[in-house]
Amino acid sequence: ITSSLTATAGIRYDLDTFINPTYSPRAALIYTLAEGHTLRVSGGVAYRPPGATERNLLVLAQVSLPGGTVVIPAFGSRDLTPEQIVSYDFGYSGWFLQHRLRLRTNIFFNQLSNLIADRTIGSNPSGPHQLINGGAADIYGGEVGIEHLWTSWLSGFANMSYQEFSQSNIGFNRRGMPRFKWNAGLRGQWDSGINAELLYHYVGNARYPLADTFFSLSPLLPAGTILPTEHVDSYHLLNFRIGYRFWQQQAESGYLREAEIALSVFNVLNDQHRENPVGDVIGSRVLGWLTLKL
Repeated sequence: ITSSLTATAGIRYDLDTFINPTYSPRAALIYTLAEGHTLRVSGGVAYRPPGATERNLLVLAQVSLPGGTVVIPAFGSRDLTPEQIVSYDFGYSGWFLQHRLRLRTNIFFNQLSNLIADRTIGSNPSGPHQLINGGAADIYGGEVGIEHLWTSWLSGFANMSYQEFSQSNIGFNRRGMPRFKWNAGLRGQWDSGINAELLYHYVGNARYPLADTFFSLSPLLPAGTILPTEHVDSYHLLNFRIGYRFWQQQAESGYLREAEIALSVFNVLNDQHRENPVGDVIGSRVLGWLTLKL
């Protein structure tokens, strides 16, 4: 538009056998404050169409109760419409120290609607369930990050993000998410062929609301029954990788052939944790790698 203002725009068109076509537009304005410093504002719309399982679902869930086993059918629906997200974001990116340090910050706001969830058909808590469109949620927050090239062989990064949400889908399956996340890392690459990476992640505690089915069945459960917890504790994750590139050859076409052997350790500190209330307990894992590019 001008020497300092650029506009970009695009549109995605989706055809699906079972729904009307959807149009997903997106546009952005990028303003250059000075060389290496830009502001960016953008917005867009996107959709997630219901899958074959959600349209044709038929599940017979067996729940053991004191009076016997109750079979609860759950049905999909061919009347489902796509879930929609409308997103807005604003960000700044700047280079410092002769392009050795980069600072980025962003804020965002997302509106979700037509979320697909299940509900009980009728007033009987052990009655059939069906998937429907209903409820909405807003997710908003921001992120700030820094990247730095310390030397020709060592680089690092760090970032922090915060997100908040509100939801109106009471009576449907509600969402949950951690609010805080921290990440940092160092990467080294030496001429000898050795490379190494150390990554640290922190994920804050979160609450994942239980499906309403648990509460609708609670009158049928014996006294003293404890429902699954909705809370997930925060956790620290430290990952390490070291590799050695022991062969490298330039192909006639210019492609670089190489071979590398590496060792990676996931969750070095063995901080055992769950990422959701009913998920597996995650511990340490050690992997060996042999990578060939021919």
